[in-house]
Amino acid sequence: MHAMLGFLVASYPWRTIILTWVSVLLCSLGFIRFHTERDPMKLWIPRESKFLKDTQWLVKSFEEGFRMELALVTAPDVLEPSVLLKLADISDAVSHIKPFMPNGTQLGWQEMCFKVPYIAEYTKEENRQKRDINLPDNEEGLDFNFNDDFFNLDNQDPPAKTPARKFNPSVDLSPSIYCPLINAIPLGCYQQNLLELWKFDREKIANLTKEDILFAVNTATVSPYTGHLTNFSDLLGGVELNSTGHIVSAKGIISRWFLYMDYRKLNPNEQGNLAGTGEWATEDTLIWEEEFIRVLDILDRNLTSKDFGVFYMTEKSFGDISGASMFQDMDKLLIGMIIVFIYMQSVLSKFSWIELRLMLGSVGLLSVGMAFISGSGICSLLGVPYGPVHTSLPFLLLGLGVDDMFVMMACWRKVQKVDNAKELTLPDRIGLMLRHAGASITVTSLTDIVAFLVGSTTVLPSLQSFCIYASVGIFMTYLYAVTFFVAIFTLDERRIAARRNAVLPCIVHSQEREKLCCEQRLMQRSIKAIYSRFILTKPGKIVVLMTVIGLTGLSTESLMRLEQKFDPMWFVPSETHLGKFVPQRNKLFPTMGFEGGMFVGQVNYSSDFSTIYGMSTTVKNQSDILYNVNSWVEPFYDFVKTYYDKDLFRDTVSDYEWRLYLSKFLFSHDGGRFQANFRFEKKLECGQAAPPIKVSSFDFKFQKFFHRDQYVPAMRRVLEIAETANLTTGDKFATSWSKMFGNWITDEIIDAEVLRNIALALLCVMICTAILIVNFQICFWIFICVLLTLINVCGFMQRWGLTIDLVSCIALQLAVGLCVDYAAHIGHSFLTFSGTRNHRTLSTLLHIGEAVMYGGGSTLLALSLLATSKAYTFQAFFKIFLLVIIFGLFHGIVFLPVILSIVGPAPYVQTQRPTIVANGNCVEEEMNSMIKRDRTQDAPNEGAQLKTQE
Repeated sequence: MHAMLGFLVASYPWRTIILTWVSVLLCSLGFIRFHTERDPMKLWIPRESKFLKDTQWLVKSFEEGFRMELALVTAPDVLEPSVLLKLADISDAVSHIKPFMPNGTQLGWQEMCFKVPYIAEYTKEENRQKRDINLPDNEEGLDFNFNDDFFNLDNQDPPAKTPARKFNPSVDLSPSIYCPLINAIPLGCYQQNLLELWKFDREKIANLTKEDILFAVNTATVSPYTGHLTNFSDLLGGVELNSTGHIVSAKGIISRWFLYMDYRKLNPNEQGNLAGTGEWATEDTLIWEEEFIRVLDILDRNLTSKDFGVFYMTEKSFGDISGASMFQDMDKLLIGMIIVFIYMQSVLSKFSWIELRLMLGSVGLLSVGMAFISGSGICSLLGVPYGPVHTSLPFLLLGLGVDDMFVMMACWRKVQKVDNAKELTLPDRIGLMLRHAGASITVTSLTDIVAFLVGSTTVLPSLQSFCIYASVGIFMTYLYAVTFFVAIFTLDERRIAARRNAVLPCIVHSQEREKLCCEQRLMQRSIKAIYSRFILTKPGKIVVLMTVIGLTGLSTESLMRLEQKFDPMWFVPSETHLGKFVPQRNKLFPTMGFEGGMFVGQVNYSSDFSTIYGMSTTVKNQSDILYNVNSWVEPFYDFVKTYYDKDLFRDTVSDYEWRLYLSKFLFSHDGGRFQANFRFEKKLECGQAAPPIKVSSFDFKFQKFFHRDQYVPAMRRVLEIAETANLTTGDKFATSWSKMFGNWITDEIIDAEVLRNIALALLCVMICTAILIVNFQICFWIFICVLLTLINVCGFMQRWGLTIDLVSCIALQLAVGLCVDYAAHIGHSFLTFSGTRNHRTLSTLLHIGEAVMYGGGSTLLALSLLATSKAYTFQAFFKIFLLVIIFGLFHGIVFLPVILSIVGPAPYVQTQRPTIVANGNCVEEEMNSMIKRDRTQDAPNEGAQLKTQE
């Protein structure tokens, strides 16, 4: 089949070129449906994941939220007036941020911030007499004034089960009096800043003493600026305590600003980045955060000194920086392609003006580009999205495509070496070349395609999409190699036959003037010398086998210690603002864990309250994995018990009564801080029963975790608490959610996915090679070579400091496809030679070994400049591919030849496939038979011509 295809292409090269370009054009129509997926939820989270469904439900239910921006200042002791003045400079600069939005308006901090009630004017001591309210006689049976703090913020702990009855304005005042007062409370921007203690007054801060600062930090529980309960010590890092447990110094102050988020305006595919690591945010928010980064960068340069540092981050920082780092070294890959082009010239060309293969090398790269465009167009037409990991696909196709070209060139040179080669027409010779090369590249291409198709069954969407693109791209690479490349090869051979210059075809050379320098085939000579004198000798074989055993044992031991670990900060270069911020935060706030929460949907809260109470209690008891649990459930129960003498567990309470109590609670000093934990079907109003609840929540923080064995069980435990809640009404929905669950879920399944994908790929490789090569023993040894290569690669990954993560998962999937090629070429070619095993092995290496080595070298060169990259993705890819090439070539062209020279199977029988003499000339017998056939066919024609002449 390949011989016929080669003959047809060589007979009609221009028609073939036109047809392939038409094919590219038709495939490109698929780009009408091209879609780059930017939504991280659709890239890195399994489609059937509970986390994905929970996230979508929460966004739909809550509708609103906030994003947090942070700044950290450091000094030997930050509790000094001079340091606080610099912190005031930062706070002033942030408050004056006012960037232009796309619609031309300017939105500053006051317009963008998340609003909360400012109740300081109702709580400060000096205004209590001003707030005295004299009620009419006997109003509600009471006669009193507000001598107690209106919001009772000095007593924030939930009341005891049976506390003494205290006055509560939410309960005891008429709504007509209480609610107007509540509704008149002003809203202000939510932030957490140590300067709230002095209400951001620079003059007051400048006049502070160290004793004043320490007194305020150690005693204040309420913000004089907002009136809210605040633990200011939580804002201090690197704290030093005295013998009585009081703060005497600190090395860092963290400040937080909260931006309002309207989830209804989100469009991740518009606001996300190309790397798929962006946060969900509106366009206005992203613009404001960009200006925040710019302003803090200026302050960092102006304020930072030997004893003072400024560090900062926004919610968009990770997405922007990680996305940029994934593409920051693309220029190195482009340079690598130029190096590959030069390398191809040295392999494909001879050192003469005629046989320089400039056009052929250029077209070789062009055919890879055509395959990438065509494959992407087909996948787009099928609706498969394009993702960030697809960036590596052109270089995979380049490595495979160049390898195919080298194999074809190796067979062509064998054809040309035959003494009577010129007696055959050019189409016959190219058909003969493709007959031998085509079988080999078909085996490798098909196994690669099947390996990636198997990989597309993964549950990780980004890897699934990549594997589909890779399998289609490899098929198109193969298709264009045996058509477009062969057609150009034919035209190039016509030029050589006409002795035309490779650079300026209008120049025709004579035999004496064509050479640039002497031609030396050093690789052929080296292979023959090394293998015949050492590797294929008995001592050489023993050394090779012992080396394989030693490497396998060493790699297996390391493989057992290979960790599944991933840190998102690996994607963040250390010189970026986020790369500087995170280490400082971890150093000064070593126990700061991630935030999470428990969420309950639309249930009948009055009848299911005991279940929700039990869930809250259970969460509070998980002190080994959680801390700072902030639940509304117990305070609400105590509130009703105290002020209405109702036990929500035992007493019958109607749904309306329950919602009325909840409204009173949320507008009281006991429960006002929990309003943000509820979303109702309509607006909550003072003096009216709370509307039906859409979703409620209570918050917690995880302990600081360092390994997957810590955070995955913690995640599973809180999810199990929610899942086992025996809710009996409504949608019966309860769950636990944290932003970090997305990373943790991927970490939980990634090692199983790697093992599954590699095992299935190996199985399919075994089946494909068995079908195509039709020799079980060769298939078995190819399988062993691939398996040993993967063991070595994974073992040395561990020794090189790499772990199993999403990046290495993708790289190992590529590795299966690459390392199959090396062994498959050798195994298939071995079956086409006759003679003794040693002679057949040496002939195989002389025939195809050079092309295999060149193919591995081209892939390595294409990625070589990534060794200098600082991006984790490129570093990991380079390391893994280097290991794949080294061990793949070792097992393919050293270990496998040794095995075949010892126990290799017999060659194909002549009737099944043509065998080749063992002198290294891979086509001589076949060419002689073709010449005899042509002469036989030509003889009658010559006789007819003679009779005509007579």
